[in-house]
Amino acid sequence: MNITTIGSCRVAGPMAKVQAQRNFVLDNRLLYGYTHNTKEAIQAIRYMRGDLSIPESIWKFISGQPYRGSNPRLDHASIPTDDRHVVEISSTKVLELDGYQLQLVRFKEALAFCPDLRKIFFDHGSADARAERLRQLQATATYARVPAEVQHVLAQTVLRTQTAAEIESDLKQIALLLGPNFVLVTHCNAMNAHGQLIADRAKMVDRVSRACARAGITLIDPGSLLAAYGQDRGMPDDGRDTAHYTPSFARLVGKEISDKLLGVQETAALPEGEASLDWKQSLERAKEYGQAQAWDLALLYANRAIELKPNVSAAYVLRARAMTALSQDDEILEAWSAALAIDANRNAYILRQAAECAFDQGQIQTAREWAQESLQRESSEKTAMLLGRIHARLGRNADAEQAFRVSAQTSPERSLRHAMRSSTPLEEAASMVSALAATHAVDGASLQGAREQVLKRARREVRHAGRAGALLPSLGAFYALQTLAGEHKAELDDEINQAYRRLLKAYESNTEYRNSETAIQLLSELAALTAVDPRYVQRAAKQLQADGQVDAAIACWHRLAEATLPGESETVLLAAARLVQLGAHADAVAVYRRLAKSGVLQPEQTKAMIEKSLRALARSMRRHLTDGDLRAAERELSAIRSIDPAYAGLASLQRTLSDAHKREFQDQRQQSGDHNEVIASARRVIESNPLDREANVELVMQSLRTGNLGEGRRLLERFMENSPV
Repeated sequence: MNITTIGSCRVAGPMAKVQAQRNFVLDNRLLYGYTHNTKEAIQAIRYMRGDLSIPESIWKFISGQPYRGSNPRLDHASIPTDDRHVVEISSTKVLELDGYQLQLVRFKEALAFCPDLRKIFFDHGSADARAERLRQLQATATYARVPAEVQHVLAQTVLRTQTAAEIESDLKQIALLLGPNFVLVTHCNAMNAHGQLIADRAKMVDRVSRACARAGITLIDPGSLLAAYGQDRGMPDDGRDTAHYTPSFARLVGKEISDKLLGVQETAALPEGEASLDWKQSLERAKEYGQAQAWDLALLYANRAIELKPNVSAAYVLRARAMTALSQDDEILEAWSAALAIDANRNAYILRQAAECAFDQGQIQTAREWAQESLQRESSEKTAMLLGRIHARLGRNADAEQAFRVSAQTSPERSLRHAMRSSTPLEEAASMVSALAATHAVDGASLQGAREQVLKRARREVRHAGRAGALLPSLGAFYALQTLAGEHKAELDDEINQAYRRLLKAYESNTEYRNSETAIQLLSELAALTAVDPRYVQRAAKQLQADGQVDAAIACWHRLAEATLPGESETVLLAAARLVQLGAHADAVAVYRRLAKSGVLQPEQTKAMIEKSLRALARSMRRHLTDGDLRAAERELSAIRSIDPAYAGLASLQRTLSDAHKREFQDQRQQSGDHNEVIASARRVIESNPLDREANVELVMQSLRTGNLGEGRRLLERFMENSPV
């Protein structure tokens, strides 16, 4: 049985977590992405059935997937009778254009390159305000420079709120389209920072609930589950992130939806005559269906094999591959992590597949770890290319160039095409050109052509940085200018400096830039470049600090803290003081020690400032422990150790943190539905107390569950060696 979720990650994630236990497969391949309101749900159903085509001109305002205008048409008779659906309604805001429903998040992202025009739209989004909106758009110079299809979207789209009658009518239409085999899920009623229900959301949930009751539609309200489970446990960031679920609460929501959709005891049936298959037969079926690209059935049988024998290594890999093919984004990385938890699966090929998936999911650090291990086990041009791309994404450009050299030597023509392709990120293209130059893998004319093409792309981005209506540049563009500058270095350094000045001015004067994570990241990352005037960096640091952008401000003050001593001691002293204000005490101590070494500060002054920072870190750590934020407490303790390993209060702080880790582990064992969280907690306990019996037993049992008998034996031997009783 396949189940399709028409909604957001708040239904896709929970259903993916329980599919193995209930013998169904989550299959959203015919959808174009997430939806939120009833109009979008109807549009998604029609698109899924092949009854609707979506023009390419508006695709990016609806979906983040590659363009796929329509699906093959399904007549009513060919729709599988046992397929079921989960529909989530989490908003009453509607964006309409020419009869199509646009997706609000995608709409904002697609217009991120013209923040001034986007602001005009949202200030005048209603149908009645279209004339005034058009007048203001046409009066803005940027409007004439954006593509015609974007002008049409800005001028003609209507933003409105649905009425109760409209919602009820839409729900009845959804019921007619899907038949009886579907349930409806509302948004999750949650508390705001003041301990009150989020008003607009509560109103929307009530409106949808009443409409479902009148239409006779089965309803699941996650808010009632959250009230019993606890918002601090059910939502990330101790309940402050009210748009997402923790893994354990997502599993609880998935169980509730499945109980309503399938029945409390029912599991979706295996094909007739195959319910009695043992684990070997189930695994063989999974392999056969995987080879035939029938990934829904491959997943079904892989889950069955794991249920019958939890330590079958091949079944975990098949499950991960199937979930990747089915685009079950919320669970893919967990599936690959479970597969790689078994030693037998940690070969070069499987590690590279897992790394590719993690890279596509945006989990870049995880991708780097798996790709590096894959390359250590077996040299491969494909893995080297992947690792180079990962390093480039992380800004580790020297490492990227080193990895790309393998590709350049093995396949120079392919590497050259990658560097010259217009879709290749500029940081990758620049590193690849450098790798080709270092290995002398291609002729000089081809290399110079690639260099000039990459520079042309980069200069175009940098020259438009901070200008009205221009797309924000990538960090890779600045890296390309620095790396490939050659004899034009002075000229390109000036372009970089002027681009930073324009970005800073736009940030200081434009609200949209201040709300742009990309703009803030550019100001902080580019501050480290020697081409940027320190006066601009200081302006940026002060403004970012005033706006509460702590990490970005710290990065800017870091650049100023590296100023020449003793000539620019005032700038360095200011940077040290600001780092203290921002809580970057370890960084500030390093600056104070540099000032003392240069003779600007006396030893007594330096010692007093260091002790002050240590006391501040100790207070901060105790506050985090009181608040239950153990990860922040760990960071503060690490900072204290790095400053002064002999600090008088260090032993006491370590004991307090160790006790908190033990309590956290015991709570996780009793309450968490996510076993990965329990294992991570056990490892933290053992780090501070290697002989803790309960934590060691938990790790041994995990090793046995995943078939890692060697690891289990090693843990037992280590524990018994130190604690024979």
